[in-house]
Amino acid sequence: MFTRETPGSRSLERGLSLLRAFRPGIAALSNAELAQRTGLPRPTVSRLTRSLVDAGFLDFDHALSAYRLGVPFLSFGQTVKEGSVVLETALPFMREVADGLRINVGLAVADGDDMIYLESVRKSRLGLFRHVVSGSRLPIAETALGRAWLAGVGADTRQEALRGLAPRYGPRWAGLARDVSASLRQIERAGYCGVAWQVGMVSIATPLASPGFAVHGFNISFPVTGDDAATLEARYAPLLLRTADSVRAALAARRSDQDASARR
Repeated sequence: MFTRETPGSRSLERGLSLLRAFRPGIAALSNAELAQRTGLPRPTVSRLTRSLVDAGFLDFDHALSAYRLGVPFLSFGQTVKEGSVVLETALPFMREVADGLRINVGLAVADGDDMIYLESVRKSRLGLFRHVVSGSRLPIAETALGRAWLAGVGADTRQEALRGLAPRYGPRWAGLARDVSASLRQIERAGYCGVAWQVGMVSIATPLASPGFAVHGFNISFPVTGDDAATLEARYAPLLLRTADSVRAALAARRSDQDASARR
């Protein structure tokens, strides 16, 4: 675990919170909207957005009097993917499953209240791999991927995350918290949880944890019709768990090789 030995920069942390306010479907935000979303004072937001524009990380849209993310972020996303050892290791296994069954296989990491897809792969009806856009966000509390991540992290991290999620949902949280607890029990019992987050789709997910790497959520999702959800879940769950085990074994072997090289 990373431990900070020196105080961090509060200004930098505030500036990063502004950048996090931009999400898919939210391309432009004004100073007032940024202040509302981050809880920062409006004068502070104004100073930070000016600095971010000067540095090229934000562009100012004069017609809307709002800010957009700058072009550096296009390369940042690709750099994150290329630098992810977990994704590099998991992707061949994900493709193998998607190729054989034409179902979605996804890998995601946590960021704030959401899970962010590093990749989601499936084979299309034309026989070609189709990559769903990486970077898509899913709510931790409402999805199988998010609940798998909660199950995979330590108890302290999990409780801190749950406390942070409660304000997002207000009165809905009591019922949702019960659903999260049920999913955590299912993972403890069966190794995975299933959630029908979108109409007509079921996702089953398991924690992907390996020493030396951040906890990820690993999932298979598939369309359902009528009452076949339980049957399909039972069919795909063993495959999900076997594939996750294969990825963990490959990560462990890779880390062992790296450690051996470092000792030479």
